[in-house]
Amino acid sequence: MPTKAPRASNLELLRILCMLLIIGDHLTGQGGIADYSTLPSSFVFCLIGCGSRIACTVFVLVGSWFMCEQPFKTRRPLSLWLSLWLYTVPVTLLCRLAGLDVSLGALRWAVFPAGTRQLWFISDYLVLLLCVPLLNRLLHGLPRRAHKGVLLVLAVPLVVYPTVFGQDGILGDTAWMFLYDYLLAAYLRRWPDNRLSRLLNRPAAALVLGLGLPLANTAIRAVLEYRGATDSKAFQYIAYYRTALGALPGLLAALALFHFFKNLDLGSNRFINGLAGTTLGVYILHQVPVLRDFLWNGIFRAQAHHGSAAYTLLVIVLTFAGCAAIDTLRTRFIMQPLQRSRAFTALCAKGDALAAEIEKQSD
Repeated sequence: MPTKAPRASNLELLRILCMLLIIGDHLTGQGGIADYSTLPSSFVFCLIGCGSRIACTVFVLVGSWFMCEQPFKTRRPLSLWLSLWLYTVPVTLLCRLAGLDVSLGALRWAVFPAGTRQLWFISDYLVLLLCVPLLNRLLHGLPRRAHKGVLLVLAVPLVVYPTVFGQDGILGDTAWMFLYDYLLAAYLRRWPDNRLSRLLNRPAAALVLGLGLPLANTAIRAVLEYRGATDSKAFQYIAYYRTALGALPGLLAALALFHFFKNLDLGSNRFINGLAGTTLGVYILHQVPVLRDFLWNGIFRAQAHHGSAAYTLLVIVLTFAGCAAIDTLRTRFIMQPLQRSRAFTALCAKGDALAAEIEKQSD
């Protein structure tokens, strides 16, 4: 039996960096630590919080790049749902036992976490995972011209309208953009000789777009924040471009970073791969609603260090490291035994069989 090839660490490293960007945006936006009273400080904190939506798109692109060419595995969505539930319920109950303010609504959300927008990325990513068999069935055998046509048609409400008008179009829900990212990643993988890939496969071009676009957004936003012009039309566009998954600057930056790291040769590093495997767990744990405020201002006392960029960076690293350590223990002692159980194995077998029927092409 052939041995499984070791997993390359280039895109795994990108996932780690993306999670650090997401934590940075959450801390500066939720923790009360950001200071925009001087131009240098405004730039630093805008920079720390500039990349979370780009990072979310990168996560989807990385997953889509592989899933579009692989048989569907029920293990993926089932493991993600279990991970979500095994964080929200215990953490919420522990917070209640510790005396934190936990409402009945928070308890209800903990039991049904995927049904709300509290952890929107996880909810929408679950939707994408469940749609993979249908998407692969649609894409299999789809001619290049038709695939490109689908992307161009969907780009009008999902990319063009948001970019031009600075607001969501008729398909404004992020789940739609995740589906679009999947179709886009599949196109780029199946037909690598396209113009966009030829451009982004040049390291210099990828770095200019991947770093230059977020830096330009950061610089403009920093000036507007410093001047208090947050009600201006310019700030509306800059803020929207920073947070919208479909806005062209953010989408191009995500594609550029993806291509840059995809083309790196880092070999296979066990530490990087292991740490990258905790990223979704880190995302869930540090954003459980009843824990979030206590994490920033109960544990780290972010507001007491208002304006300290060095402390902000320290908290980002410590949050990642602490949550990754917890996720590693949870995976080893809870998830892995569950994944080896008969019930889990049986569910995966049934799901894989159903997905195979959906993906199967008629003769």
